[in-house]
Amino acid sequence: MQEYIDILMQVLLRFVDLVLAPITDQRMLWTAVPLIIATLFMTLYFGKYRKEELGWNTAFGNTMVFLFISLGLIQYMYYSGDEGSWANLFSNTFYITITVILACVSLVFMFITYYHLLPKKVAFFLFSAPPVNVSVYVLMTIIYTGVAADYITLAAGILLFLVIFLILKGIQKIEEMAGHPEGLFAPKEEEPEKKEKTEKKEE
Repeated sequence: MQEYIDILMQVLLRFVDLVLAPITDQRMLWTAVPLIIATLFMTLYFGKYRKEELGWNTAFGNTMVFLFISLGLIQYMYYSGDEGSWANLFSNTFYITITVILACVSLVFMFITYYHLLPKKVAFFLFSAPPVNVSVYVLMTIIYTGVAADYITLAAGILLFLVIFLILKGIQKIEEMAGHPEGLFAPKEEEPEKKEKTEKKEE
């Protein structure tokens, strides 16, 4: 039992490390802030237009985020010394391996979304802004702040995603309530087709 408690405490501490990473290394802010803003505004958009779907084109664009971030990480490692050099880039084979894998994963995801190889609902969830941006954020934290790439970080990353997912759903619910004077108890508007059928029945 004590072992599980210790693991839980490690996960919670690692979760705090992930949250505070942009403060620990402020160079992360230049990439982390755009990810946060993009995630927030996409959440607000789909909270307002709930009947709209993500779309394969948007999912394809989101998969490219992995590629852009991996290129940014390569640039960061290249200039990690006093001046840019290939020696800096290959001085840590573990980090460069993670970054190359991230770029390859991006290409695989782009291939999947380009040819619509997954069921629509699965693809639209996996390649929506929150899962993509949280995954990228965790990988950035490993490179920038030296957080260990282990199962503790994986668990903390999943916890971070769940917390962000709940916060974003809460924002959408508040947005929905703000759009109706009666809040949660406002009657839902019927779709045009259902309205026509109802009117015909009444006649």
